[in-house]
Amino acid sequence: MFWGILTQSLPDIDFVASFWMNPANDLLAHRGFTHSFLFVVLVAPLLALAANRWHRPHNYTWRKWTLFFALEMLVHVVLDACNAYGTGWFEPFSHYRVSFNLLFVADPLFSIWPLIAFLVLLFSRTSYAARLKWAISAFVLCVVYIGISIVNKNAVDRSVKAIAREQGITWNRYFSTPTPSTICYGL
Repeated sequence: MFWGILTQSLPDIDFVASFWMNPANDLLAHRGFTHSFLFVVLVAPLLALAANRWHRPHNYTWRKWTLFFALEMLVHVVLDACNAYGTGWFEPFSHYRVSFNLLFVADPLFSIWPLIAFLVLLFSRTSYAARLKWAISAFVLCVVYIGISIVNKNAVDRSVKAIAREQGITWNRYFSTPTPSTICYGL
């Protein structure tokens, strides 16, 4: 769990730069290179090397460690792209920010399930048979929440665009973003 927590948090290491930047530049720097696919490709093997040496003897190959670290960071990077701030997946080659506008930045209804599973896994014995069920349940509930957020966002977007057409309102760009507990509206 230590390695998972460390790796899930690693892309946000760019917050350190905020101590030396003004707010506008900090917003541009945050979720930049450390949230890119290149960062994941470069850092996952290095973390795997460290974990491989630190945990001897073990039954994990360097390749399994690398896959573990890459998946952990990719989950973080993809989830960050689900909110309105955008994520620099393609840094440093492109400064385009990927944003799906599906989740509020710190949505409590999304975050509660992984927190509960984390606490159960942290305080239960490794022999506790339901540990895997807790982990899978938290994952499934998060995926379902994202799925409902996609459905709700599409429904809201369709409704707003239809009302705008009825009222003769034209637009060049359209932007909708979620609020906390997005799952609650549309039900």
